[in-house]
Amino acid sequence: MKKLASKGLLMSALICGNVLWGGTTVLANEVQEYDLDAVVVTATRTMKQIQEVPASVSVVTSKDIEERNVTTIQEALQYVPGLYMNQAKAQDGQIMLRGMDTSNILVLIDGVQLNNAYKGEVNFDQIPVEAIERIEVLRGAASSIYGGRAVAGVINITTKEATDKVNGDVVLSYGSNNTWKKSVQARAKVNNKWSFGVGYENSSSDGYRGYYRTAKAKSGTGTYSANLPVLSDGKTYVYGGRGEKQWKTENYNFNVKYNFNDSQSLKYAFNRSESEKKYVNPFSYVKDAAGNPVYNGTVTTQNGNKITIKTKDFFGYDNIDIRNIHSLTYNDEKNNLTASMSYAKDQISGFSSAPDGVTDINWTGAGDLSDHPGELYSLNIEKAWENVGNHTILVGGNYKQEEMIQHRFNLSKWHDHDSKLNEYATDSGKVKNTALFVQDEYKMNDKVTMYAGLRYDNYKKGDGHFWKDGAYDTTSKGESYNELSPKLAFDFKADENTNYYVSYGHSFNPAPMFEIYRYGGSGMGAVIPNPALDPETSDTFEVGMKQKLSDNTKFGINLYRIETKDKIAYTYFYNAAGVCTHKQYINYNEEKRRGVEFELNHKFDSNWSAYLNYAWQTGKTSGAVIPGTNKNQAYSGVADYTVPKHLLHSGIEYRNDKLNVLLDCQYVSERMSPDSATGEYGAEDAFFIVNTGLNYKLAKDVTLQFGITNLLDKEFYCKEATAGRTYNVGLRYSF
Repeated sequence: MKKLASKGLLMSALICGNVLWGGTTVLANEVQEYDLDAVVVTATRTMKQIQEVPASVSVVTSKDIEERNVTTIQEALQYVPGLYMNQAKAQDGQIMLRGMDTSNILVLIDGVQLNNAYKGEVNFDQIPVEAIERIEVLRGAASSIYGGRAVAGVINITTKEATDKVNGDVVLSYGSNNTWKKSVQARAKVNNKWSFGVGYENSSSDGYRGYYRTAKAKSGTGTYSANLPVLSDGKTYVYGGRGEKQWKTENYNFNVKYNFNDSQSLKYAFNRSESEKKYVNPFSYVKDAAGNPVYNGTVTTQNGNKITIKTKDFFGYDNIDIRNIHSLTYNDEKNNLTASMSYAKDQISGFSSAPDGVTDINWTGAGDLSDHPGELYSLNIEKAWENVGNHTILVGGNYKQEEMIQHRFNLSKWHDHDSKLNEYATDSGKVKNTALFVQDEYKMNDKVTMYAGLRYDNYKKGDGHFWKDGAYDTTSKGESYNELSPKLAFDFKADENTNYYVSYGHSFNPAPMFEIYRYGGSGMGAVIPNPALDPETSDTFEVGMKQKLSDNTKFGINLYRIETKDKIAYTYFYNAAGVCTHKQYINYNEEKRRGVEFELNHKFDSNWSAYLNYAWQTGKTSGAVIPGTNKNQAYSGVADYTVPKHLLHSGIEYRNDKLNVLLDCQYVSERMSPDSATGEYGAEDAFFIVNTGLNYKLAKDVTLQFGITNLLDKEFYCKEATAGRTYNVGLRYSF
């Protein structure tokens, strides 16, 4: 498998990277994700050029989004160095930054947190890409000004505003698997005082077969016989799957802005997103004598052993999520003052499932619903004082409250979330966080600028309440934590084209609320809450360089190290007989991560440009023995194989007044142990894919768009099966 990874890396460099040294292949015009002249605010909360920021920052603009033909935020983000998007679960928002998932990444839209209260996850479908002006991705510790979650970094999404009179976009696209997207986004500046924006997007897809079912064989003879695909262990058989994963989303957004004068404004924004996901058309490779598919029973395999299949295992879940976000922001540019408040409510967020013991594959009767709506209240204020001697001082405060409730109901019809019969269990909890922060940007001399920041957080876990009809009715006691998160960074301007930086930052990340307050039932088994769960803490060290090699060539490199303590682990607990009594999230181990990120952008002439970025990253964990659990052996420095060790992105673009053509190459190494089998269901394969995009202006305001993902139709697995080659074609009307 290491040979496969090496070959894939070499192929990426040869096929895509050679363009940087005179090759003739092509991709996206003046790629903005590493423009050293671009102005960003995420890293320091003050406006700075990327060249001068003592951190690793990338920018994705609305122009990039349009020219790359991306349809989701995840797709737009996958071009960023150090960021991995799961190719099998992109629609579920599964991304990693520096090897960490979204529970360790703070995601903001116009300053409002998108991470949900329940798991800290992000439903990127909430935001239509056509509404986005820019995305800033800050890599590295940012808790000193952003608090919890900002461990791997911050993804800050800014939406478009009205610039002059009426403007907007209408997009209609169609693609593989009957995937449709219809979007209308409009903005208007009524006069010097009032402006507003409104938008609607509807997307849907029939999906593809990605989730298969497997079973380990035992000795014996079954009722049916089948010749089934078998995995490399010789014991595990693939006997069918859940079918296609259909999805549809709707998004409504509205904002209105009032300008008191040239520098002071008040803006209200509302966003509502509705999404549904479900599996349809389950299939079985087991047939009876008449050739009909079999979904329940025992099966003799071609190797003479036996597996058992159950109808319930062919069913998936019916997911429904409805979220409303309200925000109100006051901005005083003249006095560098910003104040905002926001309220986000997961009105519905849950899934239904069929009961155990069902034998009818067309079952539409009774079932179970787990619904976990959440709420998030936030209040922020910050002010900057510029040119206080050689200092720029930033002071701010934040109050945040998150609530989680998990309701479990019996349903009369498992596909119908409204067919509730009775509620049989409830888990609930609340957390509050109050914070103050200060940052001093001190220009020590013409070449050296120091950034010193400190944040104080008072984090309080409220009392929890756990109830199940006829089983238990208990509470947990709240607990408070006080955490200081310092940050110290230096930027050294060697000359007009070269900057070096070094930084240290401390981060803390409270556990997602479901790990603290939730009882898990159904297929999860006896998962119990852990109200005593402590936040994880991390220390990040980073050094880097940014350089303009010429007017057309920009280069950057950084090295980082992250040390995490009190890392949370999912743990099985056993009794003396070796039977699992319960499962629980606990503070267990420590982890050390290291990485290198490199990026190079070059513009050959007015038509041709290219980019290359690469990340090497690794994680190693250590933990002690906990008797009576699955943590029954001490270990030190064991590799975290879920972290992709190599991420390579390279591409070229040709662009003229009417035509834009993009060729993008991506290599990702395996995310599993070196001795694991590859190229089969359940594997986290290394993969090399080529993506293309084309935009052609049919008229001044009308653009034909065409894109192909996985042009070479590579077959690989990201736990689940991936979609193979897919395409989309669309029309964009801009006015």
